Amino acid sequence: MARVLSATYDELVEKAQRVFWLNGYKGISAKELSEELGVSSSTIYTKYPKEMLFMDSLDYYTSTYSDPFLKGLRESTEGIKSLQEFFYALIEALLDRTFPKSCLMVNTIVEMRVENQDIIQKYHSYISKLSDSYKVVLRKAHKLGQIKDENRIDAYAEFLLGMIFSLSIFYKIQDKSELKKYVDEQLKLID
Repeated sequence: MARVLSATYDELVEKAQRVFWLNGYKGISAKELSEELGVSSSTIYTKYPKEMLFMDSLDYYTSTYSDPFLKGLRESTEGIKSLQEFFYALIEALLDRTFPKSCLMVNTIVEMRVENQDIIQKYHSYISKLSDSYKVVLRKAHKLGQIKDENRIDAYAEFLLGMIFSLSIFYKIQDKSELKKYVDEQLKLID
């Protein structure tokens, strides 16, 4: 007897996002994905292909996790202190497993490299939003007198991108106090 699809597509994308976050794209077969989602294999092969679910799960990740995080950062008003709070919140999300395996977008680009132009485009869009959000806060920090040279804002934004990638690795081997100390030491380099 055929299974009746009881979940909406959006619900499947939400579940798939978690599966891909934990396993990567290549780390799970279409059959395993169908089992994890509780749908028939034919659903994955004909109606909702694995790649379609994966691409939409990247969008779900961005809209659910990344965009709200970055919106809060852009709306902050305390300059460098806002950056510190942003990174501290990221540390909490990494340690409490809100982010089960680091950043899904970073994991994806590492796994897929140059295999899929759509993924590369999504990654560049993600990085651009992240960098632009940093620049908004850095400009506020400049207006607050926390940054002397406004011409260094782009370089500082690149530096902060490096910090987020470092934290995506360090959280696996350092405790919360060491991670916060790392953030504090790095932010002191912005002046």
